[in-house]
This record gives sequence, C-alpha cells and structure tokens, in this order.
Amino acid sequence: MDAKPLSIGKIVSERQRFIVPIYQRTYAWNQRELEPLVEQIEGKADELLKTGKVAFSHYMGALLLIPDSDPVFGKIQAFNVVDGQQRLTTFHLCFAALRDVAKEFGFPDVARQLSDLIVHSDDTPMQDRATERYKLEPTTYDRALFRHIIDLDRATLRQKYPDHFFKNGKIRNTAPGPLWAYWYFWDQAEDYITEGRRLPDRKEYDHAVLHQRLLALSTVLFEHFRLIVITLAADDDAQVIFETLNSGGKPLAAMDLVRNDVFHRANRRNEDQGALLEEHWSEFEQPFWKQEQTQGRIKKPRIDFFLGHVLAAERGVVISLGELFSEYKAFVAARAFESTAAELGALTKYAPAYRQLAEPSVTGELSKLSRRLNTFDLSTAYPLVLVIAQSDADDATKARLYDLVGSYIVRRAICYLSPKNYNNLFVEVAAFMKKNGITEDAFATVMDAKKGADTSRFPTDDEFAAAIRSRPQYGWIPQHRLKLILEELEFAMRDKFNIHGTLQDGLTIEHVMPQTWTTNWPLPSGAVVPADFISGVDEAVRLEIEARKAVVQTLPNLTLLTPPANSSASNSDFETKRVRLHDSLLKTNIAIAAEPVWNEQAIARRADVMAAAAIALWPSPSTPTANADG
Repeated sequence: MDAKPLSIGKIVSERQRFIVPIYQRTYAWNQRELEPLVEQIEGKADELLKTGKVAFSHYMGALLLIPDSDPVFGKIQAFNVVDGQQRLTTFHLCFAALRDVAKEFGFPDVARQLSDLIVHSDDTPMQDRATERYKLEPTTYDRALFRHIIDLDRATLRQKYPDHFFKNGKIRNTAPGPLWAYWYFWDQAEDYITEGRRLPDRKEYDHAVLHQRLLALSTVLFEHFRLIVITLAADDDAQVIFETLNSGGKPLAAMDLVRNDVFHRANRRNEDQGALLEEHWSEFEQPFWKQEQTQGRIKKPRIDFFLGHVLAAERGVVISLGELFSEYKAFVAARAFESTAAELGALTKYAPAYRQLAEPSVTGELSKLSRRLNTFDLSTAYPLVLVIAQSDADDATKARLYDLVGSYIVRRAICYLSPKNYNNLFVEVAAFMKKNGITEDAFATVMDAKKGADTSRFPTDDEFAAAIRSRPQYGWIPQHRLKLILEELEFAMRDKFNIHGTLQDGLTIEHVMPQTWTTNWPLPSGAVVPADFISGVDEAVRLEIEARKAVVQTLPNLTLLTPPANSSASNSDFETKRVRLHDSLLKTNIAIAAEPVWNEQAIARRADVMAAAAIALWPSPSTPTANADG
C-alpha cells in the first residue's frame, strides 16, 4: 500500500484514468455538500488575489485506488476508485464548468489547459481513444450523462435534457446529480469572475479582471485542494479497507455498503457484473429509492428502510436499523446463495410491492392497505405485507389477508390497545406464514394463540362494537386517522356501484352534537345546563349531563363536513346543522339529517348501524382449522 498527499491538479494531470467500479453508488452530492465547497474555493481565491498566495491547502479526505490491471504498453493505466469517487467526480465537474466558463468569456488558452485535466489530449498515446480519452469513467448509471457534460456545450445540454430545465433555462432541483452540480459550478464561477454583474454584452467586461479572477479560481482548485491518495497492491483487500475508511465520519447508507460488498464478491467469483447491474441492481439506482423518508422517529434513505423490512421478511426476526450492513451479512451467510444473482433476486422480488406501499395508487387492495398503514404510521407491518404480496397466493387470498392486517390495526386503535408490540408481532406472523402457508388459516392460528394477551390480541366483534358505541375516540385517536376511519365507513355504506373514488376536498371532522352544546342542544328533560355543568343542578340533571358527555366524543357523533365560513356555526342547533349535513351529499350525513332529533338515542341508533358496518369493513379472522376441528 502506498499513501501520499497530492493536489487535485497533480492527480488529474497524470496520464492515467480513474474507473468507478460498478458496485459504487451513483453521484450523490447536492447543494448541501457543494455550497460549502464553493465557499472554500472562493475564499482561497480571494486570499490569492489579495495576498498573492494561499496560506493553507485544504484536505478533502482520502482517494483509495487499486490498479484495474497490469500496465500495458500504449494503453493508459487505469485505477479502480474504491473510495473517494464522490470527491473525484465533483472536481472533474468543477474543472468542466470552469473550462466552459473560460470558453464563454473568450479565454481559449485557459479552457484548453482546463480541458487537459478532464480528458486526454489528442496527441496522448492510447489504444482505445473513444474510452481512454476520458480521465474519469463514472458508474454505468452516470456515464452517458457525464460524457455529455464533458463533450457538449451548455446550450446543447439543455436541448438534450429539456425535462430537467424550466422554460427560463434554470435547472430543476430534481435534475440528475452530475448535471445539477455542473450547472451549479458554472453559475457560481460566472458570478465570481464577474463579481455578480450581468452585462448584456461580454465586451463590456474588463477582461483583464475576468482573466485574473478565473485564473485565481483555477489555481486554487488545481493546487490548494488535496487528497490523501492511497494506492493498493493487487493483493490488498479493497473491501476491508473501504469498510474501515467508512466506519467513521458521515456514514454511507447501508445499501451503499451492501452494493459494494455484493459486487466485490461477484468480481471475485468472476460473475458478470454488468448483467447483475442491468438485471437486478439497476432498480435500486432509481431516484425513488434515494429519497429520504421518516419512519417513526428515524430518518433514512428509503432504500435503507426497504432493506430492513426485506431482511425482517426473509429472516423472520426484528432487524436493527443501526446495524443494517451487519444484519445483511448475517442473512447472506445463513442463506449461502448459489450465485450473486440469486442473492439479489431475494431483494428485488420485493421491490414492486414496496413501491406500492410507499406510493399507493388510487385503486387496488394493496394500495388500500398502504393508505391505512401510512396514515397510522405503521411501517412495522411492512415485513408481513411484503411476504404476502410476493407470495404465490391467489389475488382473493391476498386481498383477504390485506383486509385482516388493516382490520387488526383499526380495531386495536378503536379498542384502546397499544401498538408497541407490533414489530415483534408482524415479524412473527410473517415467519409463521412463510413456514405454514400464506393463508387466512395460518394468520388466524397465530392470532388465536395471542387472544389472551392485550399486547397483541385481535379484538373480537363484540369488543369492537362496544368500543364504537361507548369509547370516546375524538382526542384519543389523532384526527388524520379518525378522518380515514370515517372516510372508509362512508364508502362502506354506499352501494356497490359507488364505493370507489375519493371524497371531496376540504372535509374535516365535526361533532354532530357539538362539544359546546349547552346553548342550542337541550337535555332530554329540557333542563337548562349551567356553563360549568355543576352549580345548581339536581341529581337527575347531573346524570343526564354525564350521559351526554359520555357520547359527545364517540365515533357515532362524529362525521365529515366542509367547515362553515363562521366557525361558530358548528355549535348551531340541529335544525340549522341538518341543512349542511344534507347538502354534503355523503350517505352517512344524509342518514343523520333524516333523524327527527339528534340526541343520545339517535347517537345510539347510529352506533348500532356503524358497528355493523365496521365489523363487515374491518373483519376478524375465521376460526383456525385446528380449533374448529377440536
């Protein structure tokens, strides 16, 4: 192993090429990393312009290289970039932007010198000019775009990638990383050399000043940013060193480490890495997987959550998100896959279902369950759902199981039962079903074994109905979850030709009998109720008050309505509110509006109707075969 500090200019000036191996992640730096880098470059350029020198060089970390092959006469020596490719790619994009700014402002000599840092000149000896002229060869996913950035001018780039630009020519934040970075560097370099002025004619600038400031940027970038270049011998274990270098500081995503490990092992087995990338790993290079998500209190790239849920589904145990890479290595060791393709297939088979869970479509049984899970923030159910989704069970069985998972969650919420044990419970059910079959009977068998445990039991129909009738839900279940429950009940009460679609926008939860009911909602006895509910009332009135308070927050007294222009209208009497209920066109509201009076008895009648609909909508599992036979 050879290690030495080198300037960026020294690294990219040599007759050598850098190849980013197939297992490396795509270019991932964005404004968060690039903005402070530009500030450092410009700060040192200012220092150079003011004092004629730069006091201290800036070290950017390590560049870990290993020879791609033994040297061959006439062929440019290539090195695989084991670590540091994000930095190296960034500097190439920066030099490309500076080169093009130099061209734009009429400095061809500077542009030519900068070009020699990113491509080998035509008089450089090479065997395959089409490939070897590029000093950096990024990952397969980034390569075509990177070469276009190197070879095309800005106007042509905009024409080639129109979807990544606004009509005014500004680049979109969703543009691919290399393109966004190049554009950002170009804009920043132009701002720096022109000192932020935008003149309509390039001839109006003081070209001596432009030239001086352009050279300052180029000099600083070339000479005063450094990397510790570590060149490995052929017999060094690059993967071990890579993991060691990435064990501190800002960690890579777990899936980055997995990718590195997978393709490293594939290379050692002489497997076709290109085919593995094309047929399996390319799915995980899509932007969908790189988006940051929050599950519970943890924020990670979506791909890491996917890996954790898949490992839980495959292994049948709760997975530590803090040790994902170690968990993955344990999974691979236990399974002993016959090939890397089989190993990756064990991951990719879950990808379509996971996409539905993360971004549900309008229709479909899995999407319906996904909306329930996402509303209740219960990604802990994902391992079980993934096992069901990718199984060979028929669509009817899958739909029934999805309904049971969703029913379990809703019933327990309404019955005041805790979700704290869900991670263990869902993994246990997944493991049991993988072993005994993806069937309702298998699901019911596990649930039957849990019927005495409040931490995991499936509420019975009677318990569920009783909770709907009597348990206060408003203030207990968060409002966005209550809204979903009321929406699903609305669709359940419609006829079969009108059960799909979405409700109108702007609906919110409203108490039919308002929480502030004393003014417009007399007690059944007609008694006047004081504001404090206590002073001057006899025992009979007190009991009436308690009976009313017991039902105001229950589910049967809640509905969905468009908020009135005057919020006080929510406290109006039933005759006034009846008009709003009828005009809403919701079937549940029309039924409420048909009541002659809305009181405790009407709420009880609606509770019975709602309980029956809820039991059908959120069903309980059938009795398991073993118990039915016994």
